[in-house]
Amino acid sequence: MSSHPLILKIQEGLNGFPPRKKFIVAVSGGADSVALLHLLLESGYRNLVVAHFNHRLRGRFSNADAFFVEKLAAKLNLAFESGSSQVQVRAKKEKRSLETAAREARYEFLASVAKKYRTRSIVLAHHADDQVETCLFNFLRGSGIAGLCGMRLRSQRTVEGLTLQLCRPLLAVTKMQLLAYLRERGLRHREDASNSVAEASRNKLRLKVIPLIQEHFGSSFKSSIARNAKVLADEEDLLSSISLPIAASKKLSVKPLRDLHSALRRRVIHSWLKGHGIDEPGYAEVELVDSLLLASGPAKVNLPGNRHARRRAGVLFIE
Repeated sequence: MSSHPLILKIQEGLNGFPPRKKFIVAVSGGADSVALLHLLLESGYRNLVVAHFNHRLRGRFSNADAFFVEKLAAKLNLAFESGSSQVQVRAKKEKRSLETAAREARYEFLASVAKKYRTRSIVLAHHADDQVETCLFNFLRGSGIAGLCGMRLRSQRTVEGLTLQLCRPLLAVTKMQLLAYLRERGLRHREDASNSVAEASRNKLRLKVIPLIQEHFGSSFKSSIARNAKVLADEEDLLSSISLPIAASKKLSVKPLRDLHSALRRRVIHSWLKGHGIDEPGYAEVELVDSLLLASGPAKVNLPGNRHARRRAGVLFIE
């Protein structure tokens, strides 16, 4: 089998990690994750644990995905772990979007697998097209610089007290390149029919908005968004180095927070919310908490997941 150009992308994305490094690889059975798994193997990474999470959203098709991934792991002689959850029930119970509930359940599963195998490194199959979609989606949500810089090649996520290291070595690889790789290697994968239905917000972006932008402005807009994300990521790092020490407190003092420049204050609130488990807080959540700083403002605001932020005795806290 001849060496493939995408192997270099994997090696660049995992630069610094030796081939013996143990990774948990999130594999849905779709084209992206199947391509990632095989590219990792071709790149010399064999100490892999295949992790599949069944969201139970597509009935027998979800079960078929799980069976496909289990067989694939066995064929490749790799460890396999599976998990499942009724995310629709969870979303309704916690009053969250289906996408948010699914993401949280998925990361909780990955954290449990990481604990079992005594590693903190998770490899995810997000690619360049996902990055464009994420940046646009975050722009529409008004999530500020933190959202506009998109996903990082390497980032951290704390789940139930465990800090996971997330690696995304395919961020510079397009969906078309991954599909071409699968065809060249003759590799099978599962198709998720729900991805081609423009109902969920992300699907609407992928299926309707992005093709329309490409039709009118050409495909170069994607590389422009990627460049912009890189520049903003550097600015995000600088601002985070200033705001994170302030946001690390369990409670925030109202007066010092009120005295900060509005740009820094929003950043502190955003980091503080994330540190308290508020998943991907957007402009609306940050502004709600900011309103607590006003003497004439409310003393309590509602947050996602049946959580609340309160002002009492000159401090802000979350319950």
